[in-house]
Amino acid sequence: MNNSGQNTGRPRVLVVEDEFVILLTLKLQLEAIGCEVVGTAREADTAVELATSLRPDIVLMDLGLPGKDGIAAVRAIMSEAPTRIIMVTAYGDERVDRALEAGARLSLTKPIVQEQLARAIAEVIGGRADALGSESLDS
Repeated sequence: MNNSGQNTGRPRVLVVEDEFVILLTLKLQLEAIGCEVVGTAREADTAVELATSLRPDIVLMDLGLPGKDGIAAVRAIMSEAPTRIIMVTAYGDERVDRALEAGARLSLTKPIVQEQLARAIAEVIGGRADALGSESLDS
């Protein structure tokens, strides 16, 4: 219900990860640092649909998805509903560079710790790491 342009101060995040345990862990970490997880997806087509309908502030996107990979999803999202995208991957190969060329802002390597995630979120939304930390303590 935040489509009216109202800003709650909490970054709205869509999490895209095919491995359920990692998806759940990322969701809990995001909520702990003060983000609002507005949706989750386990494959690229659903990620694009949700990014288009939900208009999140940030998409946390796994690189290695079944079917279409994360790079294809980044291209589609940047074409249909441009937003800030952070890639999540277990690999540090040329696919990361292709994802960044497609429009992703940065990449995190699994396993991801909460502090690392908070810094990445702060970086893509403009340096609000302290705000994220204090929001999670206040709420």
